[in-house]
Amino acid sequence: MKIIAIILVLLWNGRSVLAQSRAVQARVMYGYSGLIFNQIGTPIVSGNQQTYSINILDPRTLVVEIAAPTRTPLMVQIQPIQEIWNNSASPPAFVPFAWEAAFCNEGINDERIARRQAMPLNVNQNQFQFEMNDYQAIPGNPEPVENRVKAFLYVYGRLGPVGQVAPGYFTTSMNIEVWY
Repeated sequence: MKIIAIILVLLWNGRSVLAQSRAVQARVMYGYSGLIFNQIGTPIVSGNQQTYSINILDPRTLVVEIAAPTRTPLMVQIQPIQEIWNNSASPPAFVPFAWEAAFCNEGINDERIARRQAMPLNVNQNQFQFEMNDYQAIPGNPEPVENRVKAFLYVYGRLGPVGQVAPGYFTTSMNIEVWY
């Protein structure tokens, strides 16, 4: 099986900012000419000109976790991408990717709770400024560690329209920098 992945390269500068990332994946199934996200959902079929969406509540959404002291100003810079590439194909092929992002800095230390409160970002911008909010004492929100609260950046979007591309490994890098 081959994998299509959007790889996020996370860089951090300045003072210590903790963050994590995850890859969004799609697979070419053996004996099948379409691509299927994590083997569930609607197949991504070459040449059908359809667009496939990953929304913020989808478990395939990329999550970047940031931990910092409360009321700390943050700067987040995202290098936009517009397609994912299969450089092994001859000639190299691509699938368009329209990225979207949302951010939650409400002092919620649980990613699942924060996801529902995340605010969409204007992807026409590349830089965003936020302030870490105070910890919220609500049911299900874990206590902060070392006086740090968490903020979450969610990256998701749309693949397609899918043209005539051979199944294979499609990837690109999206740089995300976080500093305070």
